[in-house]
Amino acid sequence: MTTFLYLQRFADGESAVMPFDVLLSILARHGKPGRGAHDTEITFANGLAAGATLIGGRTGGALCIGFERPRFDAPLRALVWECMRELGCVAFDDALEMVYAPLHGATGLPPAFISACANGVRRVDSVQQLWPDLLETRFPEVVPPGLSYANGVQLFDEGNVTSKEVTIDLAIRPEACNSATLRVLRNLTARVDTAIVANPGYQPFYRFVHDDSAQLFLASAQLGPLAHSATMISPGPGLSTHRPGFASEREVHAGAEAEQARLVAFVRDKYQLALDGSGASITALSALLDKLHAWYVLERARQPAGSAFSSPTVTSWALRAGYYLGCVLASQVGGQWGTVTRGERRLAVVRTHRGRICHPHLQVLDHIINGAHDSVARWYAQLAVSDASACARADDIASRIPHLCALLPASGDDALPLAAQLARGQLDYSVASLRHLDAWLALLRQEGAAIPAQERERVIDAAGAYLGEVVRCNTPDRGQWQWMNYDDMVRAYPAFARQRPRARGFMAFLDSVEHTTYPLATVSTLLADARAESLHDYARKLLPQAADDRAGPLEPGQIEEWAADPTMALALDQIRNAIMKWRRYAKPEEYPAMCADNPGWMGNDSLTEIYRRQHLLLEKGMVVWASLVQANNALFAEGPHDMPALLAYSLERHFEARPQALHRIAQELVSYKGKEMPPALQHIGQFLASEQQRAQDLALPHMLTRRRVMVSSFLAIRKHIPDDVMKGAWFPLLTHPDTLCLMIAPHKFWPPELVNAWKSGAMM
Repeated sequence: MTTFLYLQRFADGESAVMPFDVLLSILARHGKPGRGAHDTEITFANGLAAGATLIGGRTGGALCIGFERPRFDAPLRALVWECMRELGCVAFDDALEMVYAPLHGATGLPPAFISACANGVRRVDSVQQLWPDLLETRFPEVVPPGLSYANGVQLFDEGNVTSKEVTIDLAIRPEACNSATLRVLRNLTARVDTAIVANPGYQPFYRFVHDDSAQLFLASAQLGPLAHSATMISPGPGLSTHRPGFASEREVHAGAEAEQARLVAFVRDKYQLALDGSGASITALSALLDKLHAWYVLERARQPAGSAFSSPTVTSWALRAGYYLGCVLASQVGGQWGTVTRGERRLAVVRTHRGRICHPHLQVLDHIINGAHDSVARWYAQLAVSDASACARADDIASRIPHLCALLPASGDDALPLAAQLARGQLDYSVASLRHLDAWLALLRQEGAAIPAQERERVIDAAGAYLGEVVRCNTPDRGQWQWMNYDDMVRAYPAFARQRPRARGFMAFLDSVEHTTYPLATVSTLLADARAESLHDYARKLLPQAADDRAGPLEPGQIEEWAADPTMALALDQIRNAIMKWRRYAKPEEYPAMCADNPGWMGNDSLTEIYRRQHLLLEKGMVVWASLVQANNALFAEGPHDMPALLAYSLERHFEARPQALHRIAQELVSYKGKEMPPALQHIGQFLASEQQRAQDLALPHMLTRRRVMVSSFLAIRKHIPDDVMKGAWFPLLTHPDTLCLMIAPHKFWPPELVNAWKSGAMM
């Protein structure tokens, strides 16, 4: 993502000018100003950002400065703090995930801007409060692709030397768009254009997270003619692309409880203060932080005037007391520890059961530096009212998921029934590990009534928590699923009480935007009925793109020796016959009815060629089996848009009765994703790594199969798929030598048995 950090001053909800010469002199102390094609540009030798653009001039004043690809490090922190202190400006990133305003004085921010700030507007009085080290973890630096030109190197988020395509991803929210911030982006397009001129043949793409932002950018004033046209990509009218959000993390939970214990022991020994983990203890913690604030004020007063004072003692307290505050919040109000990503940094946070993201470390830091203005006692008291869970503390399973998972390997008094029979060393949260859990549950089921009801509930809670964590942790977007308590769901959606009983298996479950699934209920059912779905099969249905945990590496000759499946050969013949019969009798007007319309949101993407070639494929295409390699996550749920994907297919008769063999090849390819590719597969690896790049009939090497199998990108047209959702690992495909376009054969031609298998998930 090409992130921008903006500095801008506001008054009465409108952007206000800043003294140009003052701002320029500050920037000159940290970088080298120069005249860009349209506005002042600053380069930085220390790499605090890829560059910066200063909008405005001496006559009318400075309107904004935008830092491209800021590193959020100490040098940038010093520069931004100097600007905020001298000019009273606000610092914010384009996604409005971090917004800093001076503690003293009004911010003047527009109401819509404030409402869009994901984490609120933080009032700061010290350089130490800006993206504080130790409280936020930087991701390892990855050098992005770039194109050299006379003034330097223009960086991109994706680059394909073969197709000569370069892409910039922009997450700017529409509420952050104004004439000055949009002019910063217009300067970016001018630099990109200059780089393209210096590197002929490249085609630039701009991919916006928010469609409204793309429209505002297109409507903004152009700075001058560009030598090359660019392709703008947005998620569709009025839509926004999903971005990773909160992901609960067992490791963060464990680390938080360890730090909580250290703080409790420290304040007991040093201050004779008892912090017992109750909500009332936050008042005592707040009083202690008041004393630390007084100490901080005295310590800061001893520093030279205007110095960027940062106290290691304050950071240490913010870290440890922040974990204590978060643990009390999670246990007493109701919430879970996890992480969110902000820019290129990862933060430990607590998500309340009502969905609010809370930053306890930053709250402690602000209390120590800002004083009573940011009291943790007042902050906690407000959350205890606004975000209190609807369920009794003893019933809050969602906040205890890590503890419940820890019961499986427990021994001694905490051991579960027949714990010695469970392969506890194999519980690594992989899909394969569920087979060991299935075997253990089978032994428990044989015990029947010999297991007391209370112990049975402990088994359901522990095994259900583990099953849910396996699903959640093996989903590509770990923030897709959130744990939810029954009572919290009923409060939010009263109709849920009529859909599910308040039974043990439904007291906690996994919830997402598209689906709700019940791991505890699955365990409960399996304990009672040997014919019930296994935990392993349950997880496999929810993880259609998970690597095959049973097969291991693909063996030489395995595809060639694959056993034929007569039912699949029959299904393919039935589809071919149905299409040929339809072709003989179809009227001209029936072809458009079978085709999908181009929605236009994909711009000039090469995959949109399919909308022109559907008629050819319907009229003349041959039907073969294909298997899904990977797809946009949105394709696995209901939605309005057709989605790009990658498939493997073959024209050889060998696969007419063996689509499962194609599926096995697809799984082998996916198993290499994110890993070092064998040399023979490197030509395919780039297409696995990027959904933006389009593969066209790439032949698989003999290391996988001696049969001719191709990998190709295609557009999955929802109206051609049963239920409009990708529920199968393989499917019939239309192909023709006159086009590289591929199309799933419309489900109208599928036999009923194949449609039912698709809908039931039997083709996974």
